[in-house]
Amino acid sequence: MRASKNKNTKNDEWVEEAWRTYSPQIYNLCKMSCGSCEDAKDVFQNVALRFFKYAKSIKYGDSVYPWLFRVFRNCFYDYVRFRQKMMPFSIASDVMGDYMSLPAESSVFYREGNQKNDDLLRVVNSLSSSDQELIDMAFHKGLSTEELSALYGVSFSAIAKRRKSAIKRARNVLLG
Repeated sequence: MRASKNKNTKNDEWVEEAWRTYSPQIYNLCKMSCGSCEDAKDVFQNVALRFFKYAKSIKYGDSVYPWLFRVFRNCFYDYVRFRQKMMPFSIASDVMGDYMSLPAESSVFYREGNQKNDDLLRVVNSLSSSDQELIDMAFHKGLSTEELSALYGVSFSAIAKRRKSAIKRARNVLLG
């Protein structure tokens, strides 16, 4: 009976140590990804809840950061889906411009920068989902090639090659 109690105590200590080690990195990801501090705290809280709920399923000695990152990514996607359902009235005018019967140039909501956004959206949508994710992780979230290599579980050179080919495909789409 004592052995199992001692084993659970060791597992609890390992879970706490893993959380103390990686929680600052996860919180920084939340702050970089979310629009406000309150939203970042909500996503971080969801990651923490899922971690402590399912941490016992992680084997002792396994790398925890890739697992935590996947949990963060899923929580962030849930947050994005939730935010897309709610549209604040303050941005309703931006969306309304898309439904006007007049040409876009005569609309009050027309912006000159829309062509650049359309080009960027076209390039991003032309990439595969794995390339989109890799580009997002590398350039938007600022993860290094070493971190991406550890996260995806592939070699440093494979990540560098995938990133280079994704950029090349994006450039080809943009140039025509």
